[in-house]
Amino acid sequence: MRLVSRFLEDGVTATDRRRIIRGTLHSFLIQGFSVALVFGANWWLVRSSNPQAYGNYVHVFNWVSILAVLVMGGRDDLVLAQLPKYLGAGRHRQLVGLVERANGWIFLSTLVICGGFLTLIFVFPIRSLSEHRQLFVIAAGAVYFSACLSLNQMILQALNKVRLSQVVEKLARPLLLILFTGLFTVLSKTFDSRNLVILGTIVSGICGALILLLVFRRIGSYTLEAEAAAPKERLGGKTFYFFAISLLNLLSTKITMLILPLFTLQSDIGVFNISYRFADLLIFPFFLMHTVLPQLFARHDMNERDYTRSLFRESNKLMTLLALPLLLLNIFAGPFLLKLFGPAFGTGYTALIYISLAQFLFCVFGPTNTILMMQGRERYSAVGLLVYVLLLAMTSRLLIPISGISGGALAILISSAGYNLLLAVMVYRMYGICSPWFSFLFRAR
Repeated sequence: MRLVSRFLEDGVTATDRRRIIRGTLHSFLIQGFSVALVFGANWWLVRSSNPQAYGNYVHVFNWVSILAVLVMGGRDDLVLAQLPKYLGAGRHRQLVGLVERANGWIFLSTLVICGGFLTLIFVFPIRSLSEHRQLFVIAAGAVYFSACLSLNQMILQALNKVRLSQVVEKLARPLLLILFTGLFTVLSKTFDSRNLVILGTIVSGICGALILLLVFRRIGSYTLEAEAAAPKERLGGKTFYFFAISLLNLLSTKITMLILPLFTLQSDIGVFNISYRFADLLIFPFFLMHTVLPQLFARHDMNERDYTRSLFRESNKLMTLLALPLLLLNIFAGPFLLKLFGPAFGTGYTALIYISLAQFLFCVFGPTNTILMMQGRERYSAVGLLVYVLLLAMTSRLLIPISGISGGALAILISSAGYNLLLAVMVYRMYGICSPWFSFLFRAR
């Protein structure tokens, strides 16, 4: 604790410092255990099936993720931005109302969006989708369950339940995946694409039910009569931008894998996915940014530039220093880690290095996007992500036909560099804030 606090000593209050340090350490422990569980679950899935079946499973659930973002319509980021304000002001009636409306929205939205998507791929022959229409029928339930898990995880996080918000997705989900993989292996002689999708849907359903139980038990402690009726807030504009941000953010992580099937073998998608999984070892600093800092940035007014600068700079230092050893692990142990999944997966090493460097750039440049989203500048965040997605789509289309999965990973690295530079310029112009690693390039403001 003392070693960590050395990086958070200037300009940060004792309460916020404690939240950052505890949230960081708890996230580290949960994420570390989760990485081991996810590794074990994916290893068993690959070994129990084959690269072709695993590639189909990954492809279907990539689309499940996209549809889940459409279903949420930005409500996940909306609750993260609004609930800390309601909680701090004692506006419990609005807090409970927003939670209930958001959960009601995703249920009805799932019926409309999944119905439209299934109709589209059954009526029109769409490449890489229509040939898997039976798998998408099975996975339709996973769309609602995934949206439910993401939304309610954000609700718990917004209520400062950082550990609780991560338990279901990061611990329960991979544990259930391992358990049901063993069960399916015993009951089924063949572990094909259909069985993998059924397995993923069942696990998503159980996790969705668990997170709903946790949320509604938690908000039951807030009384609806705590304050007089508050005027209704107009949140339509914020919701739209948050929806755009969520969709663009998802596309930024999935678009390369959606282009890959057009130019590579289906088995290459599985190899690329495993490389991406190991690159996500650098995701721990991401959790520092998205499980601790958003609530703090949302609670402080955007005009508190000095305090915002302190939060930014000190957390930026910490997340970079935590990510560095993980980057070195991927560089030096990458070939060994990939070949644990089979000899064919060794071809993903170059992709692993490129994606790891791309992830590391987010830590080096700091939580620029978080400041914009949580302090009323969500429009600029959406514009930055739009540029990122367009750049990623263009570079992926150019490089994948030439270099396959290595080209796709290089496209991610190039786009990450461009995106982070753009956000760095935005935040510097608005707040006079920049990463401490680049302070020598800018005048103090």
